[in-house]
Amino acid sequence: MNTDIRSISLGLAWRVCLAQVFTVLIAVMALILTWGDQESVHMDMFTADDVVAALHGDGTAIRLDRKRWDALNAEAGGNLWFVAVDERGNTLSEGAVPDVHRELLSRLERVGYSELGSLTPPYLDAARIVISNKDGRRLTAMVGGQPKHGLWEGALMVLRLIGPWFFLPLIVVTLLVMPLVIHRAMRGVRQLAREARLLDIGKAGARLDTQLVSSEIAPLVSAFNDAIGKVQQGYAARDKFLADAAHELRVPIAVVQARLSQLPQGALKAQLLNDIARLGNVAEHLLDLQRLDRSVEKLQPLDLAALARTAAAELAPLVIGAGYTFEVDAPEEPVWIVGDGIALGRVMANLVHNAIVHGGGRGTISVRLEANATLEVADQGAGVPENDREAIFEPFHRLRAAGSGSGLGLHLVKEIIQHHEGAVSVGEAPGGGASFRIAFNRSVRRPG
Repeated sequence: MNTDIRSISLGLAWRVCLAQVFTVLIAVMALILTWGDQESVHMDMFTADDVVAALHGDGTAIRLDRKRWDALNAEAGGNLWFVAVDERGNTLSEGAVPDVHRELLSRLERVGYSELGSLTPPYLDAARIVISNKDGRRLTAMVGGQPKHGLWEGALMVLRLIGPWFFLPLIVVTLLVMPLVIHRAMRGVRQLAREARLLDIGKAGARLDTQLVSSEIAPLVSAFNDAIGKVQQGYAARDKFLADAAHELRVPIAVVQARLSQLPQGALKAQLLNDIARLGNVAEHLLDLQRLDRSVEKLQPLDLAALARTAAAELAPLVIGAGYTFEVDAPEEPVWIVGDGIALGRVMANLVHNAIVHGGGRGTISVRLEANATLEVADQGAGVPENDREAIFEPFHRLRAAGSGSGLGLHLVKEIIQHHEGAVSVGEAPGGGASFRIAFNRSVRRPG
């Protein structure tokens, strides 16, 4: 099974870059086809600029950087020529100037930047007129002798001309600006993902906000919301069935218990009473699960220390009667949380009852509350195997198939603690046995 997850941002980025590459290629090809005209030949513009750069004027004469000129002329096969004039009429020339341009030389200082093509081989009369302003002095030069012809030479000229001013900014925008733009465009998707992780589909009306994403992704979010609605409908139907079943079972169970109590004492009666009590316990647990109100507005400030001491006092006779020693350690100072006292009393009762059932009928069952609102119920029995420490909180899960528990007590504990935004876990007690720890995250200051 392929588990690779494709990135929308990366996919969008490389597609945008690919579109830019195609656009640039088309633009460059258009320029090449325009400048690489087969019917005429033009002077290499970069060589002309290099020749003008080798000229210097001080107002009294025009001087040539001979070393630089010789290098350029050698590269052109000895065919380079130029005529230069400044604003004071000083002139300087090198090379064989074609006769076709001599009539223009007398008006050279009044001519602007121009390109003169050639149709006659060897095309050495192709020329460019270049204007340079150095140190506030105007210098006009006609340069020729290195013709450029064909698509390949035209392509090189186009790349040299527009490369620094076009490609470099485009690369900077693509590498720096484009990721930022895409990152901002995906901000709604990231926020939607955070909401999805925190979404409680068991809560009525839980939906994702379609306004966070674009119109292209909104249908997917709407479909997800529809799926959540169908799941919630299934939950509601299941809960209604369980609640109705539990209510319907209570009356027959009570009738059977009444009739069993009239039977003569014996092993069979004791077994039947135990079985019917177990069935009644299942029904009560199902009702408790349905009574859980997920609305946190009904939770009130509660002294967990007082609750622990009260619940322990009520459970003490049951623990001692089962043959255990009972220890309770709770702070004298209040430990305030926001919670439901009746539901949390049920949590303590279920944990203590679980310790009685699985504690082996010996040792000590302890209830300890820490000042940081952490409650622990421990026994000295066989403990919970590490592989089962998550599964025991699932409904109808029992460590021993023949056990007397309903398989719902610890699940009810988990549901109630999650309702209080806390966490429950099981580990090994210091002296052996199971240790159930509940950490409440809704601790508050004492009211008033």
